[in-house]
Amino acid sequence: MRSHYKIVHTACGRDWGGLEKRIFNESVWMDKNGHQVVIAAPEDSPLFQKAKNAGFRVYAMSFSPMGLINNYRELIRIFQNEQPHVLNAHDHTDAKVALAAAQKADVACRILSCHDSTRVHNSWYNRRMYKKLSHYIFTTTDYGARHIQALFHLKNTQVFSIPSGILAPDTLEPKETARTNLAAQLACDPATRFIGSVGPVSRENGGTTVLQAFKQMQFRISHHLVLANSSADDDKAELMDLARELGISDRTHFIGCKKDVWPFYRALDCKLLALEDINNIPGEGVFRALLEAMYCSCPVIGSRTAGIPDIIQHGITGLVYDPGDANALSNFVLDTLNREAATLERVHTAREQVRRFHTIDAMGRDIIRIYRLHQVKRSRQQGWGHDLQDRD
Repeated sequence: MRSHYKIVHTACGRDWGGLEKRIFNESVWMDKNGHQVVIAAPEDSPLFQKAKNAGFRVYAMSFSPMGLINNYRELIRIFQNEQPHVLNAHDHTDAKVALAAAQKADVACRILSCHDSTRVHNSWYNRRMYKKLSHYIFTTTDYGARHIQALFHLKNTQVFSIPSGILAPDTLEPKETARTNLAAQLACDPATRFIGSVGPVSRENGGTTVLQAFKQMQFRISHHLVLANSSADDDKAELMDLARELGISDRTHFIGCKKDVWPFYRALDCKLLALEDINNIPGEGVFRALLEAMYCSCPVIGSRTAGIPDIIQHGITGLVYDPGDANALSNFVLDTLNREAATLERVHTAREQVRRFHTIDAMGRDIIRIYRLHQVKRSRQQGWGHDLQDRD
């Protein structure tokens, strides 16, 4: 049984979002554990530049609509030269050519990572990608795995939920220190306490519910509300207007992106994730923010949509309310703040679950386990295991 693998990742994005961070973090973990990683991405993308600077072998690939034929031919050449054991394609645009090229080049294990399962349609080409060109589908949530499995009538041995593992720091700042530092940053009284959220929140997708819930509880708690990295400037302006309309603007803070989220979560007495269904379609994401908050021993409350209930077990690791129900959200925040013993028990359970199942180490081990299972399966069918032992 081979212990090390060569993996090619393809990605077409030019942003530095959750998808790209996951690829990079996974690649770093694989490299540290003796595996080889190759990345094909647009040359002007942050992923390409960071991978290159980190010493990974990289290939510039446009993945533009006009260049897909050339990309297909180039990828076949790359696969033939590199002889990878695994291809992992991460977006429909690059997957269309990467999976086909990998099949042509006889790459033994072909994976399509689907980071937004709820937006996938049952088209003829998607059926080809999901059922014919891919050996396995990786999603970021159990909800996404169930959705893809039902949509394409796949076996449960073909679709796996592999949540993005968090890269936790070696030490965490004391909660009281983090809280007083946040109060100083926001020019608040040093004794101020906070509830808040990190991530894109718009008026249509959770922001209204959060502000309305805070309005209901404002005279029952002394906390301030902090919304970090709300979506676009227009969304932020609308939410600020709504806060003024509700009379809570003096205790509501809209701040920019938090590059270091760990002190922020340590400063909060409660973290909110108030996603809502858009056009009757549940949103989907990695929900890394929930896992990071749990690791920081920060109580969490989320809406019952998409994969959030897969992470927050109601009453066990946090609390879950129906999307758009500001009254329920308000009551759950009050419950979290006022029932200290029950909250601490949920916090402890949540942190232990993240430590066991949602670190970068746990994610890496789960992925390697699937590679090895596929190797065993192929070796029985085609002698693939013997071929792998001869490759370096």
